[in-house]
Amino acid sequence: MKKIQLLLAAILAVMMTSCVKFKTEATVDVEVTKDGKAVSGVVVYKFKDNGLGEGSTLYKSNNSGSETTDGSGVAHFELKSPDDLDPSDIAGVENTDQATFFFCTYDAEGTRNGIVSAQVKTGDKKTLKLIMQDVESGDPF
Repeated sequence: MKKIQLLLAAILAVMMTSCVKFKTEATVDVEVTKDGKAVSGVVVYKFKDNGLGEGSTLYKSNNSGSETTDGSGVAHFELKSPDDLDPSDIAGVENTDQATFFFCTYDAEGTRNGIVSAQVKTGDKKTLKLIMQDVESGDPF
């Protein structure tokens, strides 16, 4: 009896994974600038809005991914299913998902010094501009 249950569980798992295609659903390039110049080597953190809005971005430890800017100041994010967006193809049925994402930079003390947000849906290829600013002590930015 245990062998039959195990076999049925394995068959069910194979069927479910073959019905959902996990892949890149959208891409976002974040161009980071400071004082009008591209900044390379900066870590940009990605946050998916979980209902708290930009409040979840106050601490970089809440991030759901990060990328470092290249020589031209661009951090490239591939939003994948199922972590970022719902799969676009479930059992042959097309699906479109949309979510709000925040992309942030932080200074050496962990204070957010740049933020940009965007609504991203399945199939999008977006380019966002994030401007880093100097943060003074006590500045609510």
